[in-house]
Amino acid sequence: MTQALLHPVNQPICEVDVYLSEEGSTFYRVGRNGVTRIEACAKPGVYCDIPYVRVWKGEVCEAEFCQHNIAGVYFGDPE
Repeated sequence: MTQALLHPVNQPICEVDVYLSEEGSTFYRVGRNGVTRIEACAKPGVYCDIPYVRVWKGEVCEAEFCQHNIAGVYFGDPE
């Protein structure tokens, strides 16, 4: 079961850059290619919860990445 991860930054996440392999990486930006939101979350690991981000297109989760694959998180203006 996942739970919301409250990070100390109060701005919404507007973009996330993800490392995929030596051959490339990708990014997701809210408002581009159907991305409607990006949210921080956590999944239980062996010894603690591991931070993840989820990329949503409407009500469908398009992608999910753990902190180990995230190269950058960019925040928007406070809501």
